[in-house]
Amino acid sequence: MENYLFGSARVRVLENGLIGREKLERLLAASGVDRCADLLAEFGVAVRRDEQTGAFLREETLLGRLRAAYEEVEKTTGNAPWTRVFRWQYDCNNIKAAVKCFKRGVSPAGMLFDFGNLNADDVVSGVEKNDFSAFGEPFAAAAREATETFAKTGNPQWVDLILDRACYAAMLADASAAGAAFVAELVRLRIDLTNLLTCVRLLRMKSGEAGKMMLRDAMIDGGTVEPSVFSEAYEQGEEALWKAAARTDLEPVAKEAGVASSLTEIERAADNCWMLSVRRAKMIPYGVEPIAAYLAATEYEVRNLRIVLAGIEAGLSPKTVAERIRMSYV
Repeated sequence: MENYLFGSARVRVLENGLIGREKLERLLAASGVDRCADLLAEFGVAVRRDEQTGAFLREETLLGRLRAAYEEVEKTTGNAPWTRVFRWQYDCNNIKAAVKCFKRGVSPAGMLFDFGNLNADDVVSGVEKNDFSAFGEPFAAAAREATETFAKTGNPQWVDLILDRACYAAMLADASAAGAAFVAELVRLRIDLTNLLTCVRLLRMKSGEAGKMMLRDAMIDGGTVEPSVFSEAYEQGEEALWKAAARTDLEPVAKEAGVASSLTEIERAADNCWMLSVRRAKMIPYGVEPIAAYLAATEYEVRNLRIVLAGIEAGLSPKTVAERIRMSYV
């Protein structure tokens, strides 16, 4: 508990440096990416630049921000078991990249994260040697199944579906074993949101029976909304899906989006729903909640920064970019 007292106090200080809506608006008003880099440095972000040209390195800067947040939380909590939970998504990404790239004969180097629970080089080596024992369960079995299924079908979607299921299982198992109820609730909500988005996409593809079978295979267990709710709604159509969602913890998504919304708008509403749940930690003075919320807040800060910077690089209008920004923690 002493670690949580110190860690909670520490992240409350760090929250002051998070980039919320006001700072994002200043970035949107910037004259270009170089000016954005200057503003980020002003906001306290460790900006990375090319040693020879001085060019702003966007991804290196953003990933450095994430890496620092995980290292800070690990240090202030004494590497508490629940801090592994959010890292599994990066291991999942690394295994997906390694499996797909190995079959295609290309290197996954530029697609890997170095702050998962598993060593990224070990992940690549395991896939190349077809030896997944170092991954631990449920990833070892999932990686084997994904590799075999990809070899048979050539469909990379199956790699994603199989490994996503393992990822959420690992996240829930770690959160539950650590007694981190708040973190487990966030994982369950993310499962529900993922299932909702899958159902919407398949409905809009008008895939009929094939979509029904895909939905059945794609549903992830462990959420608060039973997969049968989505399968029944699929049979009745998208309007029925939104009505069903409005009777669950997914109500915020149903309020913000619906049949008339684009997939981009629905994805944004789903992210906002999750952040609303994360924000509950603001009312809790110390414990797992504020520390876990800081990690989640940094993840979303980086996502928003990527949206803004990519939009400016692409020459999009500030209004267009602003419509894509997710709710922030601060």
